[in-house]
Amino acid sequence: MESTDIVETATVVETPLSKVQQLRPMDDTFFTKLAENVNFCQELLQVVLEKPDLRVISTQPQKVLRNIEARSVTVDVLCEDAAHNRYNIEIQKDDNDDHQKRVRYNGSNVDTYIAEKGTKFSELPDLYVVYISSFDTFKGGRNIYHINRVVQETGEVVNNGYHEVYVNTKVDDGTAIADLMQIFKSNTVPSDPRFPETCRVIRYFKEGKGREEMCEIIENYAKKREENVARKCIRRGDTDSAIMEITTLTLEEIQRIREEELQLA
Repeated sequence: MESTDIVETATVVETPLSKVQQLRPMDDTFFTKLAENVNFCQELLQVVLEKPDLRVISTQPQKVLRNIEARSVTVDVLCEDAAHNRYNIEIQKDDNDDHQKRVRYNGSNVDTYIAEKGTKFSELPDLYVVYISSFDTFKGGRNIYHINRVVQETGEVVNNGYHEVYVNTKVDDGTAIADLMQIFKSNTVPSDPRFPETCRVIRYFKEGKGREEMCEIIENYAKKREENVARKCIRRGDTDSAIMEITTLTLEEIQRIREEELQLA
């Protein structure tokens, strides 16, 4: 295998600024920054859940839910509203997983995280999982799907406080939700009076003072990606000069990584 076979476009050709301009809200790096803004998450939930009075009081992007004896998870963003209900918003671009089981597992971990010892089940807050995908999860040609628990024998919908909502950017049915999702899959700076906070925050990071911050994030990401490429090359036995040909890392940086790899061996 040639060295270039394992490089994920490691050599930076485009500038950080040009990469920032290409970012979409559906991209993890960009969504994480957008989700730090309470008003952005509030507007997203108001539109998708069709609850214009919903008030979000806190957001925790990339919240790690640690499980000592089992698999831990990192949710894209965990929000809380004024009534202390919780909202897990997930972004998924690749259709390569069992999405319903992922939602199920994440939801159970959120419940474990928010339920303090001694909490009565009746005191558990409602939990909404909003799963935003670039594909039509259920292939029904719809922009949004609400999953309910139903008594099979009677057809009665029963509510245990757990709500699953799947929305996608693929199907455009002309609704406000679909219009917001079209913004999510676009890399342009939007201007839509129906979604003022979404437009404002995107503009801040692409054209305002936040642009410098995003450029720095892109640079750090590119650096880490190149370091990961170097680690793969070192483990395979490539020379320093060969690594320098396919990355922008200096000799000193490569030697530092090589020393770190020796210590881990």
